[in-house]
Amino acid sequence: MKFNIQHSTFILLFLLLVGCAGSTAVSTPITNTGIPVAEEFAVYYQANGGPRVFGSAITEAFRPEADSPVVQYFQTMRLEFDQQQVTPFPLGEWAFPGIDHVELAAVTGNGRSRTLPGSDYPIQDEFLTFYETHNGEQLFGLPLSPQVDEGGLRVQYFQNARLEWRPELPVAQRVQVSILGQAHFDAEMVFVYRREFARPVSSAGVSNVDLTAAVKYPVLYAGDEQVLYVTAQTADGRSISDIHLIATLTYSDQSIPIDLGVSDESGQVHVVLDLSSIPAGEDVQIRLAASRSDGQVVGSKTLGFRTWW
Repeated sequence: MKFNIQHSTFILLFLLLVGCAGSTAVSTPITNTGIPVAEEFAVYYQANGGPRVFGSAITEAFRPEADSPVVQYFQTMRLEFDQQQVTPFPLGEWAFPGIDHVELAAVTGNGRSRTLPGSDYPIQDEFLTFYETHNGEQLFGLPLSPQVDEGGLRVQYFQNARLEWRPELPVAQRVQVSILGQAHFDAEMVFVYRREFARPVSSAGVSNVDLTAAVKYPVLYAGDEQVLYVTAQTADGRSISDIHLIATLTYSDQSIPIDLGVSDESGQVHVVLDLSSIPAGEDVQIRLAASRSDGQVVGSKTLGFRTWW
């Protein structure tokens, strides 16, 4: 009987420990954009205000460069993880126009004010409440400005963010974090991210193809080898594979159709053109037709070059 009691006690303690360990796990939030907060940032995101502060994720986690920290963009902020800790990127410094170019705002509020060591500017009234509630020194950094007026909007710049006063919103939402994350991503990172995440799209479901095309030599001299380069993409820049491309070369009253084959995973085709039958001094027009796998034409492009020998 003694053995059974000790054995039962051991099992109970084990289950309690397992239960406690499980309770510390943090689930990965799925934001309104449908993009989850990456595992590297989930704890930080939830501990520092979640969607109220960061908004939704606008990218997956990625590395802008091979040796850079892991990055994830949110509507208001950019977070970085260097394998040891999460830090906010200084978007406020990126966006701040400089104190000589801003107009001071008339501040009215609850009368609270605080000036942090290392900054010359106070944080006041509801901005201060929001700042203190959301671990502002770590998350937003020091103030770069007092409260200023930007086209009738009262704002204050911090190292990592900008706060806005929105009196038209309900009381609990009147302090908002500006969408600097979206602004920085659009201005500085959108093409880097597309290059990282723009996986090729199959031609089967594509209804329209953007073709980019160029020739190696706009003016072709004797002995030069003419190469045609074509890239097939969707409107948002994703590569389209298996697009069938036909080029029709037209000069004088002659036309030469050339089957270029299909685009690869990068959406590209490049072909050396056989121009042996084209005489010198001709303006050659190239008409491209792009078809998906079922034969439906979904894009076209025209360009040209001149033979000169």
